[in-house]
Amino acid sequence: MDKKDCKNTISSAVDIPIYDKTTDPKTANYELLETSSIKNLKEYSCAEEKTRYISLPNKDDIRLFLVPQDCGDFDYRYYLLTIKNNAVVSDLYVEGTSQEPEDDSSKENTSFKIDKDFKIFVKTEISNSTKSISYKIAEDGKIVEL
Repeated sequence: MDKKDCKNTISSAVDIPIYDKTTDPKTANYELLETSSIKNLKEYSCAEEKTRYISLPNKDDIRLFLVPQDCGDFDYRYYLLTIKNNAVVSDLYVEGTSQEPEDDSSKENTSFKIDKDFKIFVKTEISNSTKSISYKIAEDGKIVEL
């Protein structure tokens, strides 16, 4: 490998996002947490004593959890939660699908990624249109639209 190849490899590694994949709810590997152990987590627990979640990298003292919300009308919906000082500070719907029965034009597909600077990019596709919104995580743990 010459110096040029090495340089490209290093710069590519810097651009690697923190999170950029689709979660398959059938094969997802969840961790469990006592719902009562974090303030305000109950509303994301589907009325269970333990909350299922996927842990994402922390941003300083802010923990990031991806929590399934499959106890309602849709079986594939995930919320990104920010947790600071043992309390849920903010939430954002970041991944999932929904569709009204027998209405193909209402099909919605939402996905997200988080870059190395903890900017969150949420993309929602409905029929033939796409909407993308960017967010950041503030120092207090709130998710704020950019």
